[in-house]
Amino acid sequence: MKQTVALVITHGRFGIELLKSVEMIMGEQQDAYALGLCLGNDVDELRQEVERIVKESKETGKEVVILVDLLGGSPSNIGLYMAKMYDAKVITGVNIVMLIELFSSRDGKEPAELLAAVTGSGIEGIKQFP
Repeated sequence: MKQTVALVITHGRFGIELLKSVEMIMGEQQDAYALGLCLGNDVDELRQEVERIVKESKETGKEVVILVDLLGGSPSNIGLYMAKMYDAKVITGVNIVMLIELFSSRDGKEPAELLAAVTGSGIEGIKQFP
């Protein structure tokens, strides 16, 4: 079973702080990265940094799961490019429940099963109360 690298890419510092929050709960995570696209940043520089992480991970035989905040934004467009070029997996709508599931399950599940668990947990974590 391949190791899984988690790469969170969001608008602003959302993903960076989200990863910090998960690590506050679960402890420091290996093979976990978070990048943000802030106002005034160069999208091409972000893409190059993402590509560097994805290529290095793939060269060492690891799976790459990219979690983004919003479908259709620059972070997701970069993620989808990496999916096409490097067979990375992309999940939109990243939230804290999804990252907890990913880090809890990534060593014991095959990629398809892991992606389904992460997506399912993210959806299941959304509740409405009166």
